[in-house]
Amino acid sequence: MPLSIFSAARTTPNRIGLVTRTGSHTYAELAALTQIRAVALSASPDPVLLQPRLDLDGLLWIYAAAATGTPFVALSPSATPSERDAALTLSRAREPPRVGTRGNCAFVERVIDAERPFALMLTSGSTGTPKVVVLSRRAVLASAAASTANLGVHREEAWLLCLSLAHVAGLSIVVRMLATRGRVVLFEPGAAGLLERAPDLARCLREQSVSLVSLVPPVLERLLDAGFSPPARLRAVLLGGASCSVPLARRAWRAGIPLVTSYGLTETGSQVVARRYAERWLALPERDGHVSAGHPLVGVEIELRGGRIAIRAAALFSEYRGGTAPAVDDAGWFLTQDRGSIGPNGELYVLGRADLVLVSGGENVDPEEIERALRALPEIEDACVFGVPCPEFGQRIAVVVVAARGARGIDLPWITHRLGATLARSKHPRALALTDSLPRTGAGKLDRRACAERFGRACGPNCPAMFSTARIPSQRFD
Repeated sequence: MPLSIFSAARTTPNRIGLVTRTGSHTYAELAALTQIRAVALSASPDPVLLQPRLDLDGLLWIYAAAATGTPFVALSPSATPSERDAALTLSRAREPPRVGTRGNCAFVERVIDAERPFALMLTSGSTGTPKVVVLSRRAVLASAAASTANLGVHREEAWLLCLSLAHVAGLSIVVRMLATRGRVVLFEPGAAGLLERAPDLARCLREQSVSLVSLVPPVLERLLDAGFSPPARLRAVLLGGASCSVPLARRAWRAGIPLVTSYGLTETGSQVVARRYAERWLALPERDGHVSAGHPLVGVEIELRGGRIAIRAAALFSEYRGGTAPAVDDAGWFLTQDRGSIGPNGELYVLGRADLVLVSGGENVDPEEIERALRALPEIEDACVFGVPCPEFGQRIAVVVVAARGARGIDLPWITHRLGATLARSKHPRALALTDSLPRTGAGKLDRRACAERFGRACGPNCPAMFSTARIPSQRFD
């Protein structure tokens, strides 16, 4: 099926394609509004830099780029000028064209090569070094088809979009609904941020008759905190962006959430592993403190190489723009930095990042293992572990903690005592900062680099045997 708003307008002109806070738009109306942007973009084949917001204008630019075959760089609207300049340089993209209020000519569609770049996605991975991931039209359509094969397509499908369009998780929703002629329901977090608007999000899910929604674990947790009960029409909650914890999985099951966990990367055009749709009401399988991410989707192969997850799929990216080495081997496999294990029924468990390991006093320490142990404590709501440079031990383990409401007395001796039964002493934090919120990326992942930059200073420039606990004021992170 063509990835074109104009094709959708011809086949389903009166079907609602988009719902915003100001109203609904049919596919015919969306095509008419897209026309002037498509004409402007078609003047040059070069990639264009977009900063799409979760509003009508943001979607119209994406529709126009998809219809014209114009590759686009999706950059967060909150990016700084220096980040914008860096994105332009890395991607070799052009500034978006200016358009007036009226178009004097009609856009003429043409056949677009399936291997032509669809989107250039910026990803820093765990290293903080930006990469430009090139996703072809073939890749994003293959990703959409694999997701649809698992979830199916229902009449009057409505997928709520509350995730940033600068990340593949948000962009993939637009592609899926355009490919299947479904309805995108936009939820704009606004200045308050998504985590603070859980009651409004729950209301939108009910009032807009949403059938599917994609969330990250912290948002699902906030919904449950607000007493969320899934409306009858909500047939699946897709969870991605970060691993689902065991306590959250159990809590969601008790609340009757039709949960579909998933695993994917920017390089895979979104999810390549997901829980089987038919199993969404069941308790999630657990193994060694991890929750199942699901099974490979149709057309996806998964294998482990030295404990790392390798993927072969039609949805794989084409290249890292400017990269000097092939990102995919000759047999079509992409080796990720994620560690995994395979369960007895072929399900995948994502264990953490291979490139996050800290070396402290000659011991290899997995920060995500410590974070899981801390989050399992009822007194702790969230935690981030990172390394502080230390001339004596190489790295000292530091942790930033968000205490649960009403919790008191959290300090290093308390943490050492509580972790004593689950973690070896070499894995115990030696520096602690307390705060009210942790920085996260637009995709909902813990931003370790931002944590280390903001909170590392509170741990002190030197490396004594034990740091004192520091209290860091809360601040909003975009």
